[in-house]
Amino acid sequence: MSKLKSERHHWWPTCVSAYWAAEDGKTGWIKPNGRCVRIPPKELGVIGNAHHIKLGPHPGGSTCWDTSFENEFDVADASFPHVISWLECLAHEFVPHQGLRDRFLAQSAADDQLRLLTECVVSLAVRSPMNREASVSLAERLRGPIPNPERNALIGANMQRSQRLIADSIGSSGKFTVLFSRGKEFIFGDGFFHNVEAVVNPPISPKMLAPLTPNVSVIVTRPTSFTVEPRLSTIVLSDEEVDRCNHAVQVYSRQALFFRHDRPSVEDAFACNQHRKYSSPDNPIDNLLHSIPGIPQSNTSWSSSCAG
Repeated sequence: MSKLKSERHHWWPTCVSAYWAAEDGKTGWIKPNGRCVRIPPKELGVIGNAHHIKLGPHPGGSTCWDTSFENEFDVADASFPHVISWLECLAHEFVPHQGLRDRFLAQSAADDQLRLLTECVVSLAVRSPMNREASVSLAERLRGPIPNPERNALIGANMQRSQRLIADSIGSSGKFTVLFSRGKEFIFGDGFFHNVEAVVNPPISPKMLAPLTPNVSVIVTRPTSFTVEPRLSTIVLSDEEVDRCNHAVQVYSRQALFFRHDRPSVEDAFACNQHRKYSSPDNPIDNLLHSIPGIPQSNTSWSSSCAG
């Protein structure tokens, strides 16, 4: 078997990050200390050999058992451009003076379109640094610090089946919602709202809210109980509602927030330099999910306060 070549593996695919370039051709990157730099988006969201599993004990070493799972994301990366174009063309309008559930517009979609949407969104969750850290966190809690070569091999071994486990368990049979911003833009980061970390079995009730462009975010979920139709819906959010989505990105991110035009203020949840989670189901994003037509309502509301 030929030796694995060193490669730059993007957890934020260049075909997606390109949408986040401003007029100067660059994207804003904010760090937990508040420092902001502007960088061409193709240089962001990349880790060397992130999807290689190298079993040698020394950095740069190789063995005949080394392998790569980078091709697990080929379908997603090939599909992102036309998936995003399709989403941007979906009918949507801001509906004022209505309850949240009444503001969603049902859309038609073919099974293949929804499967590819699932493939793309899941790939962002699986590749993200948030999931990488979760994939080795148990070993580190039990053993303490692990040398980098072994640590990276453990991460890869625990990640390599995740794309298929998650994407195949959802396919086209979940609930899908496209969120459009009306004015204020979405942000992205090295973590975002989802519950599919370090999976070893098909997830029971997966849920994800992934920003794809500064103006489009997507919810993919398969609750334990839901009405099938409408499978796909759209909603246009107010600036305040976009702020709640962006707050979730700050909660779940650790070292990077990305933006196009609207620079966010660093919140305490991000400044702590940890991948955090909402500790209660009474949080803004779960409340939004339970407002989607066909998903049973929770006992809380979209207007509930944000909690880190």
